[in-house]
Amino acid sequence: MVGPGLFLALALLAPAGRAETAAGLDAQGVDPRAAVENAWGLDVRDEAGRPVTRQQVLADLKGASVKRAADNSFTSSLPRARAVLSALELLAEAGAAFRLAATAFALPELLPGLPGGGPKVSVLWMLLLASAAMTVAFCRRPGYRLPPSLSRQSSIEVLRC
Repeated sequence: MVGPGLFLALALLAPAGRAETAAGLDAQGVDPRAAVENAWGLDVRDEAGRPVTRQQVLADLKGASVKRAADNSFTSSLPRARAVLSALELLAEAGAAFRLAATAFALPELLPGLPGGGPKVSVLWMLLLASAAMTVAFCRRPGYRLPPSLSRQSSIEVLRC
């Protein structure tokens, strides 16, 4: 039958036939999103020649989100500490969104494109402050109350005897 030499030869050749280890988020020289958004099934490789696969990138992203959740989860003796933590994370994301919006809509770049020259920024600020003051004044008038409902006199009622 088969001798021990065949098993030794297969053991020596086995590492050569083994599949390459895939790279995920640690891929060098290539954007991992290229592997995730690879609609045509192209072979995406990094600088070291390792394949960058969609499954490995998504697994790395899932592992990173689990690690972040584990880092953020802690037990605190303070009441509502979890709500404060989530509010701080939301505030950080909102700050990033406002910074992105500020770079996308730069006021000095938009003003020269208006007809008749750009308006003065001081006039715009005065209009904004005046409208805010008028809104506060109308909403905070003494004795001003919203009616809780319409009076019965304004609605039609059917009287039955």
